[in-house]
Amino acid sequence: MNDLDLEKVLKSAGLRDKPPADVERAVRDHVRGEWREAVAENRRRSRQRTRFALAAGLVAAAIGVWSIAPRFSDAPVAVASVAFASEDVRVTSGWFDRWHAVASGQALLAGQTIETGPAGRGALALAGGLSARVDRESRLVVAAADRLVLERGSIYVDSGPASAVSPLDVVTPAGTVRHVGTRYEVRLLDTGVRVSVRDGLIEWRSGSGSVERSASGEQLTITREGLVERGSVSAYGPVWDWTLEAAPPIDIEGMPLSRFLAWVARETGREISYASPDIEREAAGIVVHGSIAGLSPPEALHAVLATTSVRAQVSRGSLVVDGR
Repeated sequence: MNDLDLEKVLKSAGLRDKPPADVERAVRDHVRGEWREAVAENRRRSRQRTRFALAAGLVAAAIGVWSIAPRFSDAPVAVASVAFASEDVRVTSGWFDRWHAVASGQALLAGQTIETGPAGRGALALAGGLSARVDRESRLVVAAADRLVLERGSIYVDSGPASAVSPLDVVTPAGTVRHVGTRYEVRLLDTGVRVSVRDGLIEWRSGSGSVERSASGEQLTITREGLVERGSVSAYGPVWDWTLEAAPPIDIEGMPLSRFLAWVARETGREISYASPDIEREAAGIVVHGSIAGLSPPEALHAVLATTSVRAQVSRGSLVVDGR
């Protein structure tokens, strides 16, 4: 039988009778039910495959943690300490540790993260006399004795007056700051990073390896695209005011007044100037007593001089000391 014969047979048979409506509806409902069951079965199998993959991932993660566990079996190493903590300052050791409030004198271990709240400020004492002050709403990882990772906010680094300066890297998302005896601020911005050099010299190394150097009174702004803009910054003024509120207290009991005045001048970014050699000798012979705990350097200056025979006033970049 060829195609022509088949066509004749089909035409002679005529159209098939349409089934009753209730039968057609029953068949459609049955087919639809079968289809739904098939889809549900595919979904169940997909969920089982997902659960199996998740379980396999958890097993792999457990094996990974087990494989690196010996790294953490040694005793934790203290690499810094809290020199000052005001209001909301807290620390954590990682994902599986909650946040803990910190107190002055507390040791910080390598890998710990310190964080300040909206009203919190703190200061860390590092090796070699280095000091790092943490501004409000900041987060800092103490990666090692010579390496800090700034994740949010701002820090101020003071390498100290000593001639032998300990190395320190301040790591940011855009690059790393290194110093050569200096005081500087590193602040994360929405658009990048800003480094303000109060005095001394710093080196900025970007993630791509390019290097920029900046000296006293200079300010670098590095955009997220890697562009570097240079500006100027004064050693004193509002930009540094927050560092005075986070300054670690010093013990002034038995300290010569001249040494205390030098500390205030340095903290406020000013040069000390005596009205005469006689006033300078007088200040060197006065011994200070008491405590300045809880006072900022300007507040401490006012409190201490109230009990002495000398006075001091700020004149732009100088702290001028005179007699009463």
